Amino acid sequence: MSFNRKPGGSADSGPPIGSVLSNLPPHLSAFGTPAEPGEATGTALLFVSTYCSHCIDLLPHIDAMTRNHPSFSFRLFSAGDTDDHQSMVEYFGWTFPVCSLDQSDMEAYFAVTYLPFVILVDDSGKVAAKGVIYNAEEFEQIVKDYARQALAR
Repeated sequence: MSFNRKPGGSADSGPPIGSVLSNLPPHLSAFGTPAEPGEATGTALLFVSTYCSHCIDLLPHIDAMTRNHPSFSFRLFSAGDTDDHQSMVEYFGWTFPVCSLDQSDMEAYFAVTYLPFVILVDDSGKVAAKGVIYNAEEFEQIVKDYARQALAR
């Protein structure tokens, strides 16, 4: 992965739990709109790079994540080009948005410094859980953190 490691480790990556994602440019600010039919109760923001082997390994797991959690609206932010994204969408049959976002913008707008990464945003727009994920099982652990955060409200 080409991200420079920051002091503190992956637990420090991403916005603080409980924060609201704000000051996003217009092409990113509509991420909370449900992408799938039905009522989404939260949003899963996935961050990958086509130049990161761990990220590429995660891609086949995303289908299981979306199937197992239909209450989440998924968005994938990738540091790849439009052709890469179109190929991924066609190959995996994804129905959620895949957006180009370079690694410097991932850090500037979402404080993401490690990949692959997920941020779970609750229905009120607050960051409820986050973390580095390498497969669907690790996503399940982040969802458990999300559920604990929801119960704490």
